[in-house]
Amino acid sequence: MNTSIAFRLANKTSYLKSIALEMESEAKDHHRLLDDLDDGFDSTGGFLGNTLNRVKLMTQSGRSNRKVMCYVSIGVVVAFFFLYFIIGKLASKLTASSSDSPTPPL
Repeated sequence: MNTSIAFRLANKTSYLKSIALEMESEAKDHHRLLDDLDDGFDSTGGFLGNTLNRVKLMTQSGRSNRKVMCYVSIGVVVAFFFLYFIIGKLASKLTASSSDSPTPPL
């Protein structure tokens, strides 16, 4: 009687130990992933900060650079709307082709 109870208790203990070890490895993996994300966000923040500083420098310089800045801004807006239009057309073609396909009988 005591032997079987001790055996069941040992099995439950080993099962709990394996779960705890799996939780530890998951926590380590997630910690490593979060560290990598933190590094990525730090580098992106630095990149965006440097870009903003360059834009400020460009806007504070002479009249010819302001003209270039205006052209670049207009070009970015036009490119955005062009891509929006193209993606919209592709999405409508994909949904139209999927709705044209016959549905299988039930």
